Amino acid sequence: MKAFQQEILNCLGEHRARVPDLQQQDIVKFIFQAMLGPGHLLAGKDRIITTIVQEMDTLQPDRDEQLLERLSPDWCRLNLRRAMAEHHSPQMIAGFMMDSGDTLPFSRQDVYSFCVNLSESDQPLLPDWQALEMIMNEDWLPSHSPSYRKQYHPAYRVISASWAPCMEAVCAIAGRLSCTERLLVTIDGPCASGKTTLAQKLAGVFRAAVIHTDDFVIPHARKTAERLALPGGNCDANRIVREILAPWKNGNPVRYRRYDCKQDCLLPEETLADHSLLILEGCYSNLPAIRAFAGIRLFLNISEETRMARLRKRESPESFRRFENTWIPLENAYFGAFRLPDCSDDMFCIQT
Repeated sequence: MKAFQQEILNCLGEHRARVPDLQQQDIVKFIFQAMLGPGHLLAGKDRIITTIVQEMDTLQPDRDEQLLERLSPDWCRLNLRRAMAEHHSPQMIAGFMMDSGDTLPFSRQDVYSFCVNLSESDQPLLPDWQALEMIMNEDWLPSHSPSYRKQYHPAYRVISASWAPCMEAVCAIAGRLSCTERLLVTIDGPCASGKTTLAQKLAGVFRAAVIHTDDFVIPHARKTAERLALPGGNCDANRIVREILAPWKNGNPVRYRRYDCKQDCLLPEETLADHSLLILEGCYSNLPAIRAFAGIRLFLNISEETRMARLRKRESPESFRRFENTWIPLENAYFGAFRLPDCSDDMFCIQT
């Protein structure tokens, strides 16, 4: 708790350096949002979209403004004027806000206690301690002071800080979608780096279809030493192209069958929902046959310590040994053979 509060004070100090004329209620609002995020505003996605549309109708895009401002380790402010310049739609911004989780680690009581402590410090940021009692009123919501609004013209929404590492890629995706009919985004990286999680987050914001390379592993009968010696040989890239990418790119219906590794069989045929954005996530999504279709490529980097900790947590001891002895070496051989991540303009490296 103390470390989190110190991070808030650090962020507040940076904010005061940019916008020095803060009133007490502006500081309280900053702390309120830094601890509680947008939870008090999440009254349904349609309603959120409506209010964002109404506000954006009064704004002009501004690429010179900062896109994100950090409030705390958990939350940040998304500048609406810059977001408009980056082709962020109201639906996208609402998606960012909804992606905040169902539970929050702090309460109004925590906000109130923190603010009271600041009011009692040697150099109090919040001198009017009696006014802080309104924080405990469940019907009360913080607002900016009239002087802050007049001088700084705030226009933002609070979103999860987990979007910060990938926001450059998000902006690139939004920009490409504004001028193209169909866009394939691939998400590559080591096992347990968060590829599936990021794919789900992006799909929620962009209304995208998601395909997993794990569903296109080659059958056991084809897992010969010669095949596995090929970089990326464990993945049936040709089937991905034939069943998914080629028909999707041409606007045709996509029907495919996922491979069940445990049963060593193809599952019943499925039909992929048609969206302008398709996300292919999983290791081997930079194989040449696939890369030919990709418009934007994401590569997730993760520390070895964190990756192994995640694998130990999610896998059985036997499965973990298979990762150590087989799958990780195969992944590393593939990354090395294709020099991934590369420095091409269409690739974005994201630290997870």
